Amino acid sequence: MTDQFEIERELKRIIDDNLGAERVSSASMTSYRDHADEPALSIAVSMKSAEDIPGARRQSALTQKLREALTEHGDPRFPYLYFDALDLDKSPDDLDDFESSPDNSERL
Repeated sequence: MTDQFEIERELKRIIDDNLGAERVSSASMTSYRDHADEPALSIAVSMKSAEDIPGARRQSALTQKLREALTEHGDPRFPYLYFDALDLDKSPDDLDDFESSPDNSERL
């Protein structure tokens, strides 16, 4: 099996090539076991704009390319893609530094 750093670098290259490096803000990867207890790779891709998040067909095609690259490196993990964008509105529950105040507290 190829070095983990090399695999991640290859996957990031595939993401940039397919989505446009100028549109991708970041991509992070985390290994885990999926719902079937199989090896998996969570790939969180943050786009610069919500408009740049690809549709279902492009996401599926990208997943296939990432899967092929992993297989070529002898890596059995399945890639699960998750997208976000820098300009998406976040709810207070999504913000780590959100503090309760009278203006945004729940009223009973």
